[in-house]
Amino acid sequence: MGGQQGGALAPALDVGVAALVFRAGPFYCALPLSEVIETMRPLATRPLAGTPPYVRGLTILRGAPAPVIDMTRLLTGVEAAVDRYVAVRAGRGPVVCATGPVLGVRLVHVQPPEGPAALLAGVSGALIAAVGTVGTEPLLLLHGIAAVPDEVWEAAGAAPPEAPS
Repeated sequence: MGGQQGGALAPALDVGVAALVFRAGPFYCALPLSEVIETMRPLATRPLAGTPPYVRGLTILRGAPAPVIDMTRLLTGVEAAVDRYVAVRAGRGPVVCATGPVLGVRLVHVQPPEGPAALLAGVSGALIAAVGTVGTEPLLLLHGIAAVPDEVWEAAGAAPPEAPS
């Protein structure tokens, strides 16, 4: 995508984004670095009844409770092994994403939002900013981990977001 093809410059139809790339089951996923706080080994996580299946529960992150989202389950509906936790900035406070292996920071090239990502609906559509590739595999550029239900934030003790003035 982009770059040179046969010695000539290809049209710049994609956008490069510095992102943290990881696996979530069958998908390569990426989070913009501006949203990533840190990565770590999985922390002790306490289950929380009454939440969607993709919410693994609560963990303590830097002394404060934070919800843990199973990214594979969120995106595919199935469980997979968790290798890493990735803390990200979210509306009410940090959210921890339970992921497969973290592959590192890369410049990710994706199609504009009106491309394949525009066809996605529901949670996936709200979560997926754009779609790209890693070799011959699809890559999902994620943004705004807003899939945490209000009751999980309340259980974590996070204050509701302030209304814009």
